[in-house]
Amino acid sequence: MKMGRVVFFMAVLAGLTLASASAQAIEKGTGELGIFERVSFFDPALNLRDWGGLGLRAGYFFHENLELEADLSRTATDGQFGDLRRDVLVNPFHARVVWNRPYGEKTHLLLGAGYVHTEYGDEVDGHGDGAGALVGFRYQAGKKLSFRFEGTADYYADTDFTNKDDHVDYGVQFGFSGLFGGGPRDADKDGVIDSLDKCPGTPLGEKVDATGCPLPKDSDGDGVLDNKDQCPDTPKGDKVDASGCPLPKDSDGDGVTDDLDKCPATPRSEKVDKHGCPLPKDSDGDGVTDDLDKCPGTAAGTKVDRNGCPQLFDETKASFVLEGVNFASGKADLTPEAREVLDRVVTSLAAYPEIRVEVAGHTDNKGSRALNTRLSQKRADAVKNYLAGAGISPERLVAKGYGPDKPIATNDTEEGRAQNRRTELKKLN
Repeated sequence: MKMGRVVFFMAVLAGLTLASASAQAIEKGTGELGIFERVSFFDPALNLRDWGGLGLRAGYFFHENLELEADLSRTATDGQFGDLRRDVLVNPFHARVVWNRPYGEKTHLLLGAGYVHTEYGDEVDGHGDGAGALVGFRYQAGKKLSFRFEGTADYYADTDFTNKDDHVDYGVQFGFSGLFGGGPRDADKDGVIDSLDKCPGTPLGEKVDATGCPLPKDSDGDGVLDNKDQCPDTPKGDKVDASGCPLPKDSDGDGVTDDLDKCPATPRSEKVDKHGCPLPKDSDGDGVTDDLDKCPGTAAGTKVDRNGCPQLFDETKASFVLEGVNFASGKADLTPEAREVLDRVVTSLAAYPEIRVEVAGHTDNKGSRALNTRLSQKRADAVKNYLAGAGISPERLVAKGYGPDKPIATNDTEEGRAQNRRTELKKLN
């Protein structure tokens, strides 16, 4: 293998290392078996050609991240010996302690030192002993598979292969290893090691506490554990109390539970009382509920009495115009609209029997005064008679026609004359 490929491989592993965060430790008891390719760079004193070969390694982690490992490799090369060029087999054997320092999310920095023994064979015969050092990287491709790249330096103080007293060989190794075993035993795979597991036969997938015993279940999924659930078969989705039993339902969603609801089919959004029954409505918004309102169509903003009818009089108003009380032109006949207005007046007067009123008729100034006075009297009498016919005591009613004598607007315009043609109700006491 060419040196350029070695440098490229080292750069890739270094990049993976520097780009990651802290790796997990390799547990005590883990074993390692691996294969690697080695490129040897021999001391010039050996007269051997630098070359590559294959090797095997085996290791055992006797402590977290600390490994005792051995490797054996074979390199078939050749060298110059005097005038002859001979084939040489170089078989180095290493036994070393390696520190696997976490250095990246999946990477460890390798630092090792130990013993080296090399046998030289084929067309030569010799051996050497010394000390070796290792620096490299381990990249965890998976939980069990890792790739390794390292450089070695082997110092030989004593060898019968060269006349030189000592020499140093260098090497680059890269390959892959399988990791197996390691860590405390967890036979039932519940995440609690056997030495701490008080329930060692927990079924696979069961959730357990810190002692390895199954956690209480919630079989019906109501949020109350089975050991406290007094109603263990609660249907899915039902709300429950602290004992796991269903809370009273509110089927119509009115805020009153079914066990207290006397009107269980109340329409949605309907306001209800404490019994779940609809509250009386106030359709016209006058402050008097429909069940008590005797004038349910009161116009918005109208001041009403306790019956929901327009309040006829108060401290600031002793008279008012009966809006809507109209007559046929030149006649004293009440229109249907006028009767509707007077029906509400009847209700209000009935609620205040102590009040006496005057029905006052008024006209504009078109036509003779005498004619207008008689017409206004007839119209006042028509209103009085309608009220009396509806149940208001005649003794409480006075009718008087004022003709054109009391205008409230100019008679020079049609609009003003329309305002002057009116019927008023005046409080007499």
